[in-house]
Amino acid sequence: MIDNSQIETEMLYSPSLRLDWNYDVYLPSGYNEKSGKYPVLYLLHGLGGNHRNLLERFDSQQMLDDLVKQTGQKLIVVFVDGFNSFYINGQNGGMQMEDAVMQDLVPLIERNYHIVQERSQHAIGGISMGGYGAARLALKYADYWSTAVLISPAVWQHLPLDNKFRKTLHAWQSDKEAWSEQFYEQVFPISYLKKDQDVSFYVESTAKDTVVPIADVASFVNKLTQTQVETKFVQDNIDDHNWTYWAKVAPQAYQWVIEQFKNARK
Repeated sequence: MIDNSQIETEMLYSPSLRLDWNYDVYLPSGYNEKSGKYPVLYLLHGLGGNHRNLLERFDSQQMLDDLVKQTGQKLIVVFVDGFNSFYINGQNGGMQMEDAVMQDLVPLIERNYHIVQERSQHAIGGISMGGYGAARLALKYADYWSTAVLISPAVWQHLPLDNKFRKTLHAWQSDKEAWSEQFYEQVFPISYLKKDQDVSFYVESTAKDTVVPIADVASFVNKLTQTQVETKFVQDNIDDHNWTYWAKVAPQAYQWVIEQFKNARK
């Protein structure tokens, strides 16, 4: 048994990525083989980050410790390294990150840790690029995920042709274009949306976001609610698309996930 929470830094060989792949796991205090099974939350970082971001740029371990103590609900949290993939399967030899998460990492976590099997106890979340990835994976694999939490999600509706991201991001490249609008629309999270889909969403962003306009986030939320997907949308008016903002809002996002787990088991 562990008296205090722990962060385990682990590595697996991913056949989908064809490389050794790092991840971190938060284990709550009291975790052991006889302590029962736990809900699980997977967290996805943003562009230019790695699996350590949400532990080092702000103290997710302490935030989670405080919420576990406050709510009495323990959980396991997996911090994923998504490189700059947007958590999709790229074309033309691009990184197969979707497969890596769903076919390599999730089964390994299920084998190695005491995870509750019910989908009501499986959540995925992320910041910026990670919010995009969490939205997409939650909707596409709704048979596994019941809950998605998105902070400043990079759900651009239509980027202007002169936007810098069209030149610097390669997740949606094709054999002819650095940014394929057709591929972008094909794999956009909303393309997996079905009426009355049984996934609950928490979405939070700031009206002062200069990277992902709040109008794009609101449009995404509207499409969720129009399709009767249960969604809580929190619109702030502080900071920007940055770590100062994310450190302020992460605790309430984590708390929402924990409450979803707790309420589902009543």
